[in-house]
Amino acid sequence: MGKQINYWLGYEDFLKIAQVALDCGCVIIKSVSGKPVYGQTLDIVTENERSYYFHVPEAGELSGRPIPLEAAAIGGYTTFGNTVIEAGFSFKNDETKEIFRSRLFVISGYYDDGGEYVPRPECVTKTYNKLARIVKKLAPYTELTDTYVNTRDDGYLQAKEWRHKEYVSPQFLQLKAYQNYKLR
Repeated sequence: MGKQINYWLGYEDFLKIAQVALDCGCVIIKSVSGKPVYGQTLDIVTENERSYYFHVPEAGELSGRPIPLEAAAIGGYTTFGNTVIEAGFSFKNDETKEIFRSRLFVISGYYDDGGEYVPRPECVTKTYNKLARIVKKLAPYTELTDTYVNTRDDGYLQAKEWRHKEYVSPQFLQLKAYQNYKLR
């Protein structure tokens, strides 16, 4: 378990989130060909890589040394995962008219080899909360109405409306409203 906020934000908006992470002292990590790449400037964030980690150095080093051996060792419910915030930006597929969501995620803690629970450091929680506030400014909480086909009760196979609230950037909201893009 952990804390998570799902959103639909593009590359340009994600750069603003990444800049705030850098301003908080984070190191940005991305995986390139299975190897972690680290950066402390915004130029590490590129349009062709959508998934990143923001490492909070005051929460502890990764793997007890500055660079772990594999990118797969960074996340997860481990000592490494307790020092990073997973983040990314949405993918827009113009062929299928779909926009795939992304998220900001942090674990709640992990169990060490001795079975003791190690909670997430407070500095990681503070950084996550700050980044979540930025997400909410860039992608306002918006009520959406979609339709679905009921398969459960008296209205079996009837089209029904489903109202839900999501964090969607104005750019993607316009694509949904005026060009029939689907949020996935």
